[in-house]
Amino acid sequence: MRLTALLDTLPQGGSGPWDPPQQPATSGTGSDSAEFDRLMDTLLPCRTNDPELWFAEHSAQVEQAKALCRTCPLIEGCLAGALERNEPWGVWGGEVFVDGVVVARKRGRGRPRKSENVAAA
Repeated sequence: MRLTALLDTLPQGGSGPWDPPQQPATSGTGSDSAEFDRLMDTLLPCRTNDPELWFAEHSAQVEQAKALCRTCPLIEGCLAGALERNEPWGVWGGEVFVDGVVVARKRGRGRPRKSENVAAA
């Protein structure tokens, strides 16, 4: 199965309900599908870690989510899907989305620390 075909069968979260594509009837059993889901659950960091990590407010947690994404075999398709769906926020495909735009780094709430202002100057 090609990676893009695999992505079409996986729910990737998002800002709306996910309707799985209709699959033609196969001669296999439903246990094949369940086994595939169990395998994917072990390979995808967004399924094996706290889902809130991908929508965290703190920069350190966002960076942790990005690092976990870099180990994922579906990173390219995840990012492409997020861009196609116009995801408003979160970490998708190793990138941070804020207000629907990919940003290099998520700033925490409030005013920047003085040390950040000096480093930026």
